[in-house]
Amino acid sequence: MDLITDFTGMARTFPLMRGGGALLVLVGLGIVVGGAGGRRWFLPGLITGAALAVVVMMVGGITKTIFDGLGYPAIYQYVAFGIGVVAEVGLVNLVVAKVPDRTSREFWLWILLVVGVHFLILAFSHGPICGLLGLLCIVNAGLGLLVPEIPYRALWITDGVLKIAAGSSMVWLSY
Repeated sequence: MDLITDFTGMARTFPLMRGGGALLVLVGLGIVVGGAGGRRWFLPGLITGAALAVVVMMVGGITKTIFDGLGYPAIYQYVAFGIGVVAEVGLVNLVVAKVPDRTSREFWLWILLVVGVHFLILAFSHGPICGLLGLLCIVNAGLGLLVPEIPYRALWITDGVLKIAAGSSMVWLSY
């Protein structure tokens, strides 16, 4: 088996990989734009990227292009996806309760870390690239929490670039 065949097999094993990858690219772009624009652009960039991602997922789901040639996910992948989303919501609520300043560096770095944790869970539904992304996002956010001298915008942009790279790989490898 060559490397390309291995990746094609991964896409068939994890049919959610393509759609998840498309979502990551758009959210990542929003994060990069937000980081490049400065702190007041963080949230609008993130919201815009997420909104575009939802539109792409809706169109892809309706037209079935998300699963074209891949088949459909197994039930356990939908369950893992659901667990990942529930874990993310619960952990975000914990951050909201523990870090009252919603504009602080600490708040947003914990949010980025929580998203990384949820990617670890999504590795069971979206594949190993998603798991690797989770580890890298956790390291990036953790570094920011441990080393306050690292510019916050650099951490934010790095997070976005990681998402774009992982998402692009997931989409590319699924065709």
